[in-house]
Amino acid sequence: MAIRYWPMAGAAVGFRLVLVLFGGDLHLASRPEVSTPLTSLRRLAEGYWLKQASVSPYSGSMYHGSPLLLSVLGPLTSSRPDGHHAHIYCSLIFVAVDFLAAMLIRATGHELEMARNRSLKSLDLTKAVKDTVNVSAGDVASLIYLWNPWAIVTCVGSCTSPIENLMVVIMIYGSCSRLAPLAAFGYVMATHLSLYPAILIVPVILLLGYGLDAPPPKVFVIKGSIARKSDVSDNDKTSRQRVVQQFSWKPVLHFIFWLFIWSCHVLLLSSVILKKVGGLHEMFEKTYGFILTVKDLSPNIGVL
Repeated sequence: MAIRYWPMAGAAVGFRLVLVLFGGDLHLASRPEVSTPLTSLRRLAEGYWLKQASVSPYSGSMYHGSPLLLSVLGPLTSSRPDGHHAHIYCSLIFVAVDFLAAMLIRATGHELEMARNRSLKSLDLTKAVKDTVNVSAGDVASLIYLWNPWAIVTCVGSCTSPIENLMVVIMIYGSCSRLAPLAAFGYVMATHLSLYPAILIVPVILLLGYGLDAPPPKVFVIKGSIARKSDVSDNDKTSRQRVVQQFSWKPVLHFIFWLFIWSCHVLLLSSVILKKVGGLHEMFEKTYGFILTVKDLSPNIGVL
């Protein structure tokens, strides 16, 4: 069974654009299930207004997000003379961000398929490779993301969740491709934006150390014993033994190095943005401190 990927992906993007441009005010931004104090675009607009007034964006209890978002999305939340709703421009960016995340999910699926085919060929299971279904796992996962109702709602609901999703996907793609700088960038940015992705450090290290999924070493041992019984040449035996993947610390150490580099960059940029209107200490208290303690327990915690 084959699926027509690009028409379905284009339809998902078009559906988002229709909701953004012609859907009117769906009042999704006022739903606490969609927009939280960490992701609310209205709170970001309030923080940007405070920053423009030379006041700390973390004054009071409105803004709890990253200062980087203030510089990137803040100018787009200002009132526009053309009559368009200010948040429409941010929503259009979120549509593009969702599409980019879907493309990276698709590329990750292709990486997994290539790794699986290489493993099957190393076991002389060429028939299994030829009998593989025509449906690409990457295409299916990408379409599931694009047509996920929750992803659509967060995209058009005036919240910054699509950016956080993109950073997590970048981290996963970098880990599967064993691109330590890219994986570290996604991990640092995702953790900086919402802190929760910090728990993904263990699977990221395992992906970088072991590589993508492959048949367990026991399969290669059995295959090697069969090869010895059938008088296979020494070169074939050696090649099969090399296929067994061992944990490698080199990409992990490379990842840790880039983790430090990207963290320094993020802290430096945050310090520059908050210069004279707060500081890193206040940022940590109002962002990560809020995430860990949630002192604001008012009923409308996710409304603004």
